[in-house]
Amino acid sequence: SKQTEYFLDIPASQKKLVLKEQKTFGAKSITIDFAFPTFHGMYGEDGTVQGLYEFFRVPYVGCGVYTSSVAIDKGITKKILSQLGINTTKFVVLEKQNYNAESALTEIKSTLGMPLFVKPARAGSSIGISKVKSYETLSDALDLAFHYDSKIVVENSVEKIVDLTCAALRHNETVIASEIQESKFASDLFDFSGKYLEDGGAQTGNATSNLVIPASVNPEITMEVKRITKMLFEELHANGTMRVDFLLNKETGELYANEINTLPGTLYHHLWDKTGIKIGEVLDAMITDGMNRWNLTDRMAVNFKTDVLNAANSMKLQQKKD
Repeated sequence: SKQTEYFLDIPASQKKLVLKEQKTFGAKSITIDFAFPTFHGMYGEDGTVQGLYEFFRVPYVGCGVYTSSVAIDKGITKKILSQLGINTTKFVVLEKQNYNAESALTEIKSTLGMPLFVKPARAGSSIGISKVKSYETLSDALDLAFHYDSKIVVENSVEKIVDLTCAALRHNETVIASEIQESKFASDLFDFSGKYLEDGGAQTGNATSNLVIPASVNPEITMEVKRITKMLFEELHANGTMRVDFLLNKETGELYANEINTLPGTLYHHLWDKTGIKIGEVLDAMITDGMNRWNLTDRMAVNFKTDVLNAANSMKLQQKKD
């Protein structure tokens, strides 16, 4: 069936969003007093829609503009991880606007060893990602990634891998970490099919045969994963909930922080359930945190009076007279 089209009524949207039907007579309207963003990927979890809420001063759940825009960008994420002294795989960031295939290949060969992963920097759900095992196939992988994003990340692969995930939640004004999830997959890449389709999807918590909660790792790794997850929540000024993905080399014991996911990619109700926190309590905590942030920011001044422009205009008039 055809979906009803709505437009944003800008004059009516003050500390709320007012949406009106796109028709002349009998148009209905929807008023949003508090937002819970649930659409995935670009424009949903990258800070864009969060910026819309901020512009119209509408309270909302989850991470703000800064945290969302940083977390969606794999290149920026890895630079921040490195700056904070958190172990992450070696990487190279390439941008389409100044991309030169020959110099890019030279940089990758001199910086990274095989095998590699090539990823669009700001696409989710493993879309456009390739595992590269030889330099002969690298150019094609770069072209594929650039098809989905103007910025891509090339990074060393972690072999003998254990894929780990931990979530953080601001709960009763304290940041807590969830149990750790271990995701099992047979291929070289935890792809879209494994995340969302096979047996109902591991990312949704339905493919239980592919999940181990809590992860079968030693206590030291468990403590370190939870410590880093809570640390990143605080350092990135997160709100509501946030998830951090890790890679563990099960032969060497090396742990690498890999990616950060904000709402909605990180609700992970099944992980919180295994932690002993039901989804209703998670939602209550997220809504409370969103309202607390709103109450703080709503009291801040958003404009101020100044005579700078008046003084400047007076000076211009004086110069004309002279």
